Amino acid sequence: MMEFLLYLTPAGQEIISKIMLKNYNVRENAPICRNKQFFGVLKSPDFVICLDNIKNTISPVKHYVNETVYHEAVHVAQACKRGKLGVSASLDQYKLTDVMNSVKATGSYAVYETEAYYLEDKPEEVLYHLKKYCF
Repeated sequence: MMEFLLYLTPAGQEIISKIMLKNYNVRENAPICRNKQFFGVLKSPDFVICLDNIKNTISPVKHYVNETVYHEAVHVAQACKRGKLGVSASLDQYKLTDVMNSVKATGSYAVYETEAYYLEDKPEEVLYHLKKYCF
């Protein structure tokens, strides 16, 4: 049993079940989490939540576990679509800093991270994109 599942909202639970249906291995505290910067990582076929990093870094834990699930789920939808979702995302300075830090840490593209940071507090929109592009 993965402990992070206990923190999920109903939307978070639905997102995780969709991700499992797409044959991702949902994992908690995988070796990649030794990088303390990571709260979550999508490295196909693994969908990883770094619960210990979240617990040791930031609170409230429930909020950030859900935000991380929503964020990584955006990357799943992008992978299904094989490109950006086309969301017109405008971010505040703090989120823009997060985008740049993610790009540096993961080598991902700013446009993908921008969408993920924009949607990470909009679970209904994340579900919409998952259903539209993955199912």
